[in-house]
Amino acid sequence: MKKIHTLSILDRSSSMSSYKARTIESFNADLASLREQAKSAGVKVYNTLLTFASNNNWSASDESDFRFSRVLADVSDCPDLTAEEYTPNGGTPLLDAIGKGIERLKTELGDDLGSDDVHILVSIFTDGEENSSRSYEKDQIKKMIDHFSENGKWTFTFIGCGSLENVTATSGQLGIKAGNTVAFQATDAGYNAAYCARSTSYTAYISSVTTGQSTDNLFTEKK
Repeated sequence: MKKIHTLSILDRSSSMSSYKARTIESFNADLASLREQAKSAGVKVYNTLLTFASNNNWSASDESDFRFSRVLADVSDCPDLTAEEYTPNGGTPLLDAIGKGIERLKTELGDDLGSDDVHILVSIFTDGEENSSRSYEKDQIKKMIDHFSENGKWTFTFIGCGSLENVTATSGQLGIKAGNTVAFQATDAGYNAAYCARSTSYTAYISSVTTGQSTDNLFTEKK
């Protein structure tokens, strides 16, 4: 049976405060959708959630603002995200979040990474630009993403706030394909469209994996 691991890297910086409730609602709706898709497609789907932010006292050795939860959790009985868990505050250490997320998932999966039945989707969602990473630089993240994307078993998507040109440039510098990138505006309609795109990408990914199709253009229709 195929196993699909989804790593959700979700911005928890202060700019997400106004959309806290909607973000929680959207994430939980995604979990519900993944449960249904896993059952209908006959695959096992797991989720690991990383929410990230940085505060004024953040240092390279402080992991408190990189919160992992639901690590390798089977979505069939994965708990919903709560308001107590998702508390927006601080800056946007985007590069560190991506690096730490990849490394944690690699460690947790261990020998399973070599299995032909294991596929991994890393979904990155941010409404701000990198402003406070200390552990990773852009070229390091690109090398990591290039390396893990090489054999087609890892797929990376990026949903960012701003113009399509700027967001696509950012994701491209990280090694993420334009077909797996979506830009949104900082409006109610923009956030809603971004959440919808993320949900659609999960559906497209599971369909692509189960049918053996490419996962390089999960957002094509949403752009």
